[in-house]
Amino acid sequence: MHSFLGTEYPPLTTVVFWYTYPMKTKKQLRDILLVACYILLGLLLLKFIPIYIWGETILFDASMHLSSAIFVLYVCWYFIDQNKEWRIPYLIFSLVVLSIISTQRILVDAHNDIGLLLGLVLGVGAIMLTHRRYFRKKLRF
Repeated sequence: MHSFLGTEYPPLTTVVFWYTYPMKTKKQLRDILLVACYILLGLLLLKFIPIYIWGETILFDASMHLSSAIFVLYVCWYFIDQNKEWRIPYLIFSLVVLSIISTQRILVDAHNDIGLLLGLVLGVGAIMLTHRRYFRKKLRF
């Protein structure tokens, strides 16, 4: 530790954004970044490449709206998870939001059921892949 005007500071090489957060917050930030990367990779494979191959009028590409909504709801879950009374209402709210987005995407003829299912699987799969240790203990086949 170095001191400056009576206050101790860590060496300059370790003074970074990552250093100032507790371990739980670091894990949450890492999980959020991993989920974002998995969703972006999935969108590249299941949305942008099919659009490039078959054109922009296809309906079976993965829904970016649905995947993005799942990501935003996942990030908000870290704040809701602190209060156990809000878990069930938040899950109901999440289902309503995802249902509204899905219905809107079908009504404007932007996706069919395959595209919405791909977007849903992409968002949920990214979360499950990031938390695979937890789900491996909970899910038995």
